[in-house]
Amino acid sequence: MKTIDILNLANAGILSITANDLDAAQAYKVLKFKKAVRKAFESIIESEKDILKEAGIENGQAFDKERKELRENGSNPERLTELDKQFSRFMELRNNLYKEDAELDCKAMPYEQFHILQKENKDVQGKPLNVFEDVLEGVLWEESKENE
Repeated sequence: MKTIDILNLANAGILSITANDLDAAQAYKVLKFKKAVRKAFESIIESEKDILKEAGIENGQAFDKERKELRENGSNPERLTELDKQFSRFMELRNNLYKEDAELDCKAMPYEQFHILQKENKDVQGKPLNVFEDVLEGVLWEESKENE
């Protein structure tokens, strides 16, 4: 799993899933998984803040506003070029972060239990358990031994 997968899972609503239809042991795995995703997501957000600073951007909103205004009015092309370079550096650093491997401290459940979890959460906005089923293989679910 990559860092970008954590962001995508969190943004797709994975932290909103419930595990009411699972037995206690499997529901606990879901709880541990959600805690691990939340922790990783918060770490990524902090890393993005550090990357902003490393790129020389102190205030992202002010930076975006100034860059937009300079693009619209063309009043200071040298400053715009400087801001564009900072933005490119930020994007390069952020893309490198997103490509990093991300490990979650959790145990996978048998696919049969994951399938029950999918049914229970079919109405969660973003449908994270369906959209990211392949990403979650080996993390939240694993193939059952009897299917091998």
